[in-house]
Amino acid sequence: MLRLRWEPVALVMSLLVGGAFGQSAKVNELPDSLAKQYKKKGGLNFIIFGDWGRNGYFNQKEVADEMGLVAEAAGTEFIISAGDNFQINGVRSVNDPLWQTSYESIYTHPALLKDWYVVLGNHDYHGNPQAEVDYTKVSRRWNMPSRYYVVHKKLGEKDSTTADFFFLDTPPLQRKYHSEDGYSDLNKQDTAAQLKWLDQALKASKSRWKIVVGHHPVYSSGGHGTKDEDIIVDMPKRFAKFFASHGVDAYFCGHDHDFEYIKQNDSPVNYFVIGNGSETRPIKAGPATVFAKSFSGFTTVNLSKNTMTVSAIDLKGNIVYTTAIPKAAK
Repeated sequence: MLRLRWEPVALVMSLLVGGAFGQSAKVNELPDSLAKQYKKKGGLNFIIFGDWGRNGYFNQKEVADEMGLVAEAAGTEFIISAGDNFQINGVRSVNDPLWQTSYESIYTHPALLKDWYVVLGNHDYHGNPQAEVDYTKVSRRWNMPSRYYVVHKKLGEKDSTTADFFFLDTPPLQRKYHSEDGYSDLNKQDTAAQLKWLDQALKASKSRWKIVVGHHPVYSSGGHGTKDEDIIVDMPKRFAKFFASHGVDAYFCGHDHDFEYIKQNDSPVNYFVIGNGSETRPIKAGPATVFAKSFSGFTTVNLSKNTMTVSAIDLKGNIVYTTAIPKAAK
């Protein structure tokens, strides 16, 4: 089958200004006038997704290939992984063959040879989670300097606007894992220290945008978000008011294998589940769901000074959903 190569600028504009909620659009149908407009837009472009490491199976390789094409066209500057990087039992060491079969030989497009910022998921804790931290010293692109950390970014060379990304280690925050076998050194993690760090880091941040990434949802209408007591009760209780009071603009997570955008009426925080990097599961929209669909794919984000544009892309390059979120006033 012949694959069409898309014009880079045209693709990006379709991601940024795609149609109404739920509308599916082809990225090679964008008028030249909008392509010229994008050249003046600028901003910070990145890809975010989760729950992907399956040795290329369950659509992982197809998603990876499409990610490469989109990253090349969009000028993606970095990639974020929201955990469950290696299904089902993590990696054993920095020399585990899974590094090759689920990562290095899958995400091979030159446009994906950028910095990857990664968090741990529950399946990563089934293996040796410290090996994923240590792989930072082995790989040019893999970045996990510790189990939770912050990354500071400028929106552009000529734009002094900045964004801070806060990466969390959420598996130790789930009560049930502490009483279950097979979770490596999870019980040794100091959750109080992590939460204190997050509180201080968010308060210290002077950036215009504050984005938090973790594996487990605060809200989700997927299987975990409707049956898992820790997510239904503990995660909202721990983070909902906390994120809102600390000026968090968005929380991105995985765990449920679907795409969902949730916006609570009483909160300025935008919640995205983006755990559809390979295998997917059914989802039914909940009361606060803006959009939800189960499909294999990934999510692109463009940050400008006043807008965060989030676009969900499927494994064939279709824009399944896109929304432009204005920067909330502080």
